[in-house]
Amino acid sequence: MKILHATAEYFPYIKMGGLSDMLASLSKEQSQNHDVSVTLPLIRGLKEKPEFTGKTIPIKLSFPEKTNPVLEILKDSCFREARKGRLKLYFFDSPLFRDLETIYGNNDEHFRFAVYSYAAFHLSQVLDTDVFHAHDWHTALAPVLQKHSPGGKPSVFTIHNLAYQGDHPLWMTGFLKEEPFLLHPEFLLHEGKTNYLKAGLLSADQITTVSPGYRKETLLDANGFGLSEALRRRSDDYTGIINGIDPEEWNPSNDIRIFERFDAKTNKEGKLKNKTELYMEIGRPLIDPNRSLVGIIGRLTYQKGYSVFLQSFQERKHLSHYYIFQGAGEKDLENPLFHLSHTEQDRIYFYKGYSEELARKIEAASDFFLMPSLFEPCGLNQLYSHAYGTIPIVSRVGGLKDTVVESSQNKYYTGIVFEPNDPSSLGYALERAETLYKNKVKFYEVRENIMRQDWGWKKRTGEYETVYKKAIAKRA
Repeated sequence: MKILHATAEYFPYIKMGGLSDMLASLSKEQSQNHDVSVTLPLIRGLKEKPEFTGKTIPIKLSFPEKTNPVLEILKDSCFREARKGRLKLYFFDSPLFRDLETIYGNNDEHFRFAVYSYAAFHLSQVLDTDVFHAHDWHTALAPVLQKHSPGGKPSVFTIHNLAYQGDHPLWMTGFLKEEPFLLHPEFLLHEGKTNYLKAGLLSADQITTVSPGYRKETLLDANGFGLSEALRRRSDDYTGIINGIDPEEWNPSNDIRIFERFDAKTNKEGKLKNKTELYMEIGRPLIDPNRSLVGIIGRLTYQKGYSVFLQSFQERKHLSHYYIFQGAGEKDLENPLFHLSHTEQDRIYFYKGYSEELARKIEAASDFFLMPSLFEPCGLNQLYSHAYGTIPIVSRVGGLKDTVVESSQNKYYTGIVFEPNDPSSLGYALERAETLYKNKVKFYEVRENIMRQDWGWKKRTGEYETVYKKAIAKRA
């Protein structure tokens, strides 16, 4: 099967969130049995230099005599082919993207990603793919073009986070009526705005999201961000598939980024060494490594529930946990974390920003990993935590409740679960974590159990194959 993924980010080149890691590991596994290609924008701020083959694919337009801003940009754009293992990568080299340092937060994103979606649609025609797989609102117009253009390919659209929809005032998107799109803006409307994500999920032959739990939540008005009715209309074509991780990439026994490598048998000594070295690196050498360490990594946004953590942190000062927090984002979360990192140095350390190396070290060193999300489509850090022997403490939402179980039987115990947006429930979960940590026999049994969890992609790629076959059959 020839598969083309279209995305705005892809590890290790562009990474802003879980989509980057998820698609890199999914496509790698798929490439073992299929002809898999991935397209992403070429920006100046790539984190790693691609291995370009020298092959380029120009954007050939069927109306060369006409001109408008989109057509002029496409004439100055092309795809540059690169290789990564069995995968073929097609970087969209365009004046819209090539000078950008980051992929998000730029002016005119509605225009940039619309043009990129058209280019990805065009690439699927050139490659003659069997199925086209678009990810999130940045590529959502491509399934619209696949449905409404001659020679369109069977398409699948994956929702990674329904909160981000690419909705823009109608007057900003008039260019979609013109060549090369020729789309009717009325079809794209939602609550008076052009909504790329809604257009994509109404047009794709099949829809997926990244966990069964999140699928159920998005069908309810309270959690659907205004699109639950549209999703209910497509419920027969809507599948939840839990994310996986790359067991080679996320493996403490071969991770060169951490201080000391370890496996399930050597986790006790290995994680203690990582904890001790991490305290030295962050300038906290006096923190007792025998205290429990809680790691927290994430974007400082409303969704992630860190305001709930801040309240619980103050209310549970009697607990012995030490916290290491890495993240950046909203100032009303950054500022109190900065303050606590200076006034409560014996309890918390805050690193503003994101460092892949520090994130790995936190996973390897921590005894627990906290995810207090108010909603979470799937989450990957709880799966990374399992691989690194770090017991997740998670809110009962979306993919977190699908992947973490608090059980009275140790062999089924894979974490601690609490109610979302409830500081008291989170506080009680932190108390249960302290109790578990003090019961060393049970604690180490649970740690070894979670390290043996299999979150690889083999089973899940089969679920995607089923979705692809449904999309192909529907189009036929």
